[in-house]
Amino acid sequence: MYLLGAWMFASSRFGIVTAGIFALTPLIWRQVQDAPASLYPLPFVLGWLWAVAHFRDGRAPWWAAVAGGLLGLGVYSSRASAVMMPLYLVLTIAVFAPARAASPVQLAVFVGAFSVAAGPFALSLFLHPEDFRRVVTAYHLYDAHRFSVLQGVHEMVSWVGLTARSETYYDYFKPSFLFLTGRVLFFPCVVLLPAGLYRILISESTPLARLSLAGFLTAPFAASLTTERPTPGRILFITTFAAIVSSHGVQQLRSLRKRRAS
Repeated sequence: MYLLGAWMFASSRFGIVTAGIFALTPLIWRQVQDAPASLYPLPFVLGWLWAVAHFRDGRAPWWAAVAGGLLGLGVYSSRASAVMMPLYLVLTIAVFAPARAASPVQLAVFVGAFSVAAGPFALSLFLHPEDFRRVVTAYHLYDAHRFSVLQGVHEMVSWVGLTARSETYYDYFKPSFLFLTGRVLFFPCVVLLPAGLYRILISESTPLARLSLAGFLTAPFAASLTTERPTPGRILFITTFAAIVSSHGVQQLRSLRKRRAS
């Protein structure tokens, strides 16, 4: 996390800030004690961001393969990762392609590496649909015994389904859940996150910053599919992005302080 922060902000000091915020995240330590296996996706997310940060490097095609490969391998790290890793693939393309921060060749290598790494997982779902139905039933996505996959998706994206899932998504971002009842994030982030979101939206146009913002906002996506009450362990993906956005918040507050001093 230190290396990623130092690279993003071109400052070893902000590398320490980013790593410090991440290390002080209450949810991380709770999962270390209660469910260490739930942390398996995080190295893949960090590795993907580190590789994406090097897309402009002269070795970018190699880094694109690393980024795609890590996301593809990350699919196997948890059930939620099977949803989130493909989402990160889409977000990377959506952010980097319009900004021309990656060439078509780089993006093709990125997608290709992901497909190769995640291909066996997709093939397994195709050959063993009963495993997929068990996951759907376990997480109450829809009635897998009554509906086919297409019917289930239609049920999920119906007005009632979307309303229920949007409410669950909103509940995951309630400050009371993030900082009090759920004890998900480091408490000072209650100030740093809004400041960081403001800085990224207003003055920070780098693709990696925008990708971090997108990652933060989509962190509850997999968890929201269940329509169940928010559970801290299901929003573990937010921890990495919250640390990055909060570091932007530190940068924003620092710049405001300098303006007032001058």
